[in-house]
Amino acid sequence: MKKCAAHRFFLIVASFAGLVYALLVPPFQSPDETAHFYRTAHLASGHLMATKTADMRLGGYLPKSLTEVYKPFASLRYNYEARTTSTDFQTAWQAPLKPQDTTFTDFPNVGYYAPFPYLFQAAVLRALMAFECRPMVLLYAGRLATLVVWMALVLAALRQLPFHQRTMKWLALLPSSLFLHASLTGDAVTNGLCFWLLAALLSLIFYEKSFAETSGWLKIGVFISSAMITLSKPVYFPLVLLVWFVPMRKFSKASNFYLFAGGLCAVNLALLAWWYHHAGGLFIPYDDYHPQFREGVQLNEGVQPHEQLAYVLSHPFGFAKTAALSYFESAPATLAHYFGKFGWEKNYLPSCLIGLLFLATIWVSTSDSTTGVHIKTKHRIGFSAIALLMMGALALVLYMQWMPVGSDRVLALSGRYFFPVFPLFFFAVGGFFASQNGRRVGLSCEILLASSLVWGAWEVVNRYYF
Repeated sequence: MKKCAAHRFFLIVASFAGLVYALLVPPFQSPDETAHFYRTAHLASGHLMATKTADMRLGGYLPKSLTEVYKPFASLRYNYEARTTSTDFQTAWQAPLKPQDTTFTDFPNVGYYAPFPYLFQAAVLRALMAFECRPMVLLYAGRLATLVVWMALVLAALRQLPFHQRTMKWLALLPSSLFLHASLTGDAVTNGLCFWLLAALLSLIFYEKSFAETSGWLKIGVFISSAMITLSKPVYFPLVLLVWFVPMRKFSKASNFYLFAGGLCAVNLALLAWWYHHAGGLFIPYDDYHPQFREGVQLNEGVQPHEQLAYVLSHPFGFAKTAALSYFESAPATLAHYFGKFGWEKNYLPSCLIGLLFLATIWVSTSDSTTGVHIKTKHRIGFSAIALLMMGALALVLYMQWMPVGSDRVLALSGRYFFPVFPLFFFAVGGFFASQNGRRVGLSCEILLASSLVWGAWEVVNRYYF
């Protein structure tokens, strides 16, 4: 019954609030939405990866109209005094697709991403492009497609999860989560896959079924989803390490356990090495990028990933100190991002509301029932250790791709990167106490969550329209 209630609550709230955010937030005002839009349209036109040109550009040929519809909304980014108008929308909506009038379009910050997170959205765009639908129709259809596939993955995770459905539902419905996952972004699919893989591995660990009795589709799904995650966002690769907590007694013999767990890790490590070699060559640093086209495409000066990696390997303790200090100093901003940020830069819900959401999340996770499941201390330590590994991997990748060689800090530790990470911390502290006023407090938390989503819609209106 609790599972069904979590499913229904998530489905109702995510559908309604997600639709509102998808339609209310002006075009291209979610992180990297412009680049994700171009990447999706390029995939829809039949290209799995972006094209690296001889004059050092990364992108692809797209209808010129796709870049034109961005212009009426370009001034909104980073300009907190700017507002959009009906004229901006009218100009954008009137633009025809003109599929034959193409131009090379740069999207270097996502051009080397794996295509998997964009496939569903690209299929939708391809169907609409066949009818020469207007670019704005493509954008909003892509947003809705993203929301649908993310919701489907989270619902599948909730059905598979052996405990803490309320915690996962709560984390998925945080305002910042819906802001992001109701935009056109490949990150939504990756985050949804992480939720599903986490739930699937936990079901293998804690359900009483033997491995032979476990659904073959679930086993195949674990391999496929982990491979897609590793290729799409390698920083989340450590999630597969949960497989080592599956009890060996569930296997008919020890060799089968090591074959499954070792095989899963080996396949993903091989994919990680292959993708780094294959896609790493597509990345073009700012200093090497064509000077005429490198501004405004999310590249930073002084970045040289291979040199940065060599620096980290030669100064491992120095980098560990840099990462730790960076996380410590950015913790307030990272948590604010995670609980109540929308759009680019400093667009937040009120601080008091973010604080209440943080406290409510602590209560929801620590009081969430684990009836019928015994979570051992080793599990709690393991969840936290894997989350810390993911944070270390994230710091390393951001250091390589965003910071000049030898920087003393890692910047851009945005909360949106932690949607697949923080559930492990909250699961680690789950079920520590049972509140005697659990229903009353739980209802208050759900009212707070619903209120924060409404407030989020108001903040969007206030930021972009009035």
